[in-house]
Amino acid sequence: MSRLIPFAQCIARPDEQGGTHLLKDHLLGVKEAVEQRLKSECCPYCHDRIFIRLAGLAGVCHDMAKAHRRWQSYIRGQNKGGPNHAPEGAFLFSYLGFHLLQQESKWPSYAVFWLWLTRDIADHHGALKHLDEKHRIGAGTWEEMDLPGITRFIEQIYPELRQVPITAEALDQWIDRLYDVLQEASDGLDLGYSPDYGKAMAQLTFWRELTTALIAGDRFHVAPMERVGFSQEDHIRHDRALDEFCRNNGEQVMADIRGQAQRQILNQLARDPRRRIYTLEMPTGYGKTITALKIAAWLGREQGYEKIIYVAPYLSILEQTSGVMEKAMGASVLEHHSLAVLEEKQKDEDREEEGQFHSGQLMMEAWANPVICTSFQQWSKALFPGKAQDTLRRAYLHNSVVIIDEPQIFAPESWNVFLCGLESVAQLYNLRIFFLSATMPPFDYGLSEQPGCLAVNPVQQIERYQVEQKREMDEQGVAGYLLKGSELLAADERGLSQAAILNTIADAYLVYKQLAARVEPSQLKLLHGMMIPLHKRVEIEKIRHFQAENKREGQYVVSTQIIEAGVDLSFDHIMRALPILPSLIQAAGRVNRNGSGRRGILTLMTFLRGGEKNTRGFIYPSELQKLTDELLQKQDVWLESELLELIKEYYRRMFARNSYEAGKQAIIDAYEGNWPLLGQQFKPFGEDYFKLPVFVPWQTEEEDQAYFPQRFVELQERLGLYEAEDIYACYEDRDYYSRLSFKGRKEFMILLNHYVVNVPAKLAFSLVGKELYLKNRIPCLWSGNDYDPVAGLAKRAVEGFDAII
Repeated sequence: MSRLIPFAQCIARPDEQGGTHLLKDHLLGVKEAVEQRLKSECCPYCHDRIFIRLAGLAGVCHDMAKAHRRWQSYIRGQNKGGPNHAPEGAFLFSYLGFHLLQQESKWPSYAVFWLWLTRDIADHHGALKHLDEKHRIGAGTWEEMDLPGITRFIEQIYPELRQVPITAEALDQWIDRLYDVLQEASDGLDLGYSPDYGKAMAQLTFWRELTTALIAGDRFHVAPMERVGFSQEDHIRHDRALDEFCRNNGEQVMADIRGQAQRQILNQLARDPRRRIYTLEMPTGYGKTITALKIAAWLGREQGYEKIIYVAPYLSILEQTSGVMEKAMGASVLEHHSLAVLEEKQKDEDREEEGQFHSGQLMMEAWANPVICTSFQQWSKALFPGKAQDTLRRAYLHNSVVIIDEPQIFAPESWNVFLCGLESVAQLYNLRIFFLSATMPPFDYGLSEQPGCLAVNPVQQIERYQVEQKREMDEQGVAGYLLKGSELLAADERGLSQAAILNTIADAYLVYKQLAARVEPSQLKLLHGMMIPLHKRVEIEKIRHFQAENKREGQYVVSTQIIEAGVDLSFDHIMRALPILPSLIQAAGRVNRNGSGRRGILTLMTFLRGGEKNTRGFIYPSELQKLTDELLQKQDVWLESELLELIKEYYRRMFARNSYEAGKQAIIDAYEGNWPLLGQQFKPFGEDYFKLPVFVPWQTEEEDQAYFPQRFVELQERLGLYEAEDIYACYEDRDYYSRLSFKGRKEFMILLNHYVVNVPAKLAFSLVGKELYLKNRIPCLWSGNDYDPVAGLAKRAVEGFDAII
């Protein structure tokens, strides 16, 4: 016993700046934070004394096993590594929590809460696991801890447990009983043969609120953080700034239409202001995003909402909108997406034990900012967290306006599950949800009631485009048709801006090659998903600049679907390889976007690669192709105003044929114990190729640097890194990376990822080999022949990866 550290002297993390971080203070701090959060009015059990006491006990027990002699030696730097404390903390809680409920005669009715909290303590530094994984709840080597000291500590804050012995003998006896008690608690999760998906999801959402209370209490006690939000005065200022932004942007015709549309939408909201979920249905180009921000300002001013969370499917949309929000509102935006996430290999447990949960890192992971721009993937982790750390996204979620852009991009098989989770989270955290799209999927099978509809129909006098259907074409036919584009529209002194959107990268590259032999290089661009982000952004800016400065010259852009959502480009004429209807309408939204001059044309054709292979089926399901064809065959030419009803009919028939309700079984399975079905297997985009990152040291001409994104230039200047090779050299220098502050690491990873493209594993191995991936590194593509300065990886054989766009 002489080698034991008295419990009162145990520390939770290393001493720093003359301060000692005692374990008992940490446990009491977490207990208080858990109880305080669960006493808020949003918690359905906020007035339940026994529930609050039980949850507080979880806060006390979660790190109790850090009192272990070897762990204390480790945290004081006297040896490497210490025992994993989470299983022992869960075990101790299971013992004390069970006896607490027994003494209060509340065991049967609170057994599920006990079970959830036991599981959360076991998982609080890693993945959130199946309730049946009992091996993660284990007895400890209690003789290595000061149990008398722990007993005195527990009795001081839980006097009702004074008759419950905390001795090695008593805890060893609990081992023999625990698994029967776990099974008894699990029996309370049986939903029978007719489960209610909504109620099950609501219970799961509340479980993860318990997890959030524990994790937030634990992490924020290490790095305290204050909640931030907008005041009513802020919302008034933002509303004025948005009006000013609208007055100074856009051509007058569409500016007037957008202003009228905003007023219509806000009037509709004022007449029906209390729904949790709304759809904002406006034609592409009518200013949905700015209108949604006006809505958020109105809700903040009228109903006290404090925060805006914008959610987008693609990085291109997210970053573009983030820039617009900062410019239009004059507010600081926190971006949380794949490029903003640190490359952090250290375990959460090790980081906490070493005191490395920095406030900057926690601010990003907890979305502790009034405006957040994030991705579908990161938002889905808020609904269905896979790791304990993911629950921090919920820490400051209350009273937020959530704007979800382009929801039609969600995989149909994931859509209803997503809606169930969204509705329960909106209820618990008092959220207001707004879906933005010109092609809104149905909500009948995922929500308990239909969302409120805020809608503006197209102005029929202003038909910006028409859709025409043509014959089958191969790559030569598409190129030839584009070259004859001037015959499609009334000739004037202005050159035509034209684009071809193909279904696969290989198709796009073949059309590009046909045009490259007959068009000046300055007039031709290629865009697709196998280009590094910086390369794509430079090319998009070149297209935009060319359209503004070379009005008498024609322009040709060949692309995959990546320009159909979130890329603010406009063309006089687009040729589109036949897709499915939502994609068609998104493509049409790039035609004559600002409603200026002559009516634009979207030409549909069935693309046959090499005159034989129809590649449409590589991307789109056959049943949705058939449905699209059935609807389009009703007439040869469609006007913009006619497509609105057509897309509604498309979704009505689509979900009538397959409601995709089978996926909701995952909710029931998760409630009955298999949480990883949601937390680790939910995919907003469905199944995809397994991809691996490749760093490409893309070389630019000096004149191209004028098209670099402003944020990229600022990062270059702050870090003093201007060449791709220098960035990669710093990446390989682990000393350089470790010397950076948290903010510096984040900025460095964002800069690095401008040069990283994610490619299918087979292609990655052929480009850079396997060895560095085994070391968990991002390899560099040193061969200059594989990545073309114009075509990116499309010049490399990508025909075998036709599902990539």
